[in-house]
Amino acid sequence: MGMLDGFIHKVEDDLEWKAGQEISTGIASGAKRILSKDEANKNKCPKCKKKITESGLKFCPNCGAKLIVTCQACGIEFPAGTKFCTTCGAALKG
Repeated sequence: MGMLDGFIHKVEDDLEWKAGQEISTGIASGAKRILSKDEANKNKCPKCKKKITESGLKFCPNCGAKLIVTCQACGIEFPAGTKFCTTCGAALKG
């Protein structure tokens, strides 16, 4: 039975490795989709999704949505959708 046990152990190891590869591939694929989506939304209005070509605007020229949120604690400005101030950690109100 010793040879059979060794063979079974090798098959188990191979199956675990293949399962790990499948999981890694799935995670990498999901990460690419998320990054692609974020990149696709870059320089677009968070409300109407129209492309914004000018930099430094505080409001969307197409729908008037806020493009900037200001930290109430320290006054630093962030792109709309940012949840917390990276300077002081305060929650940002949209």
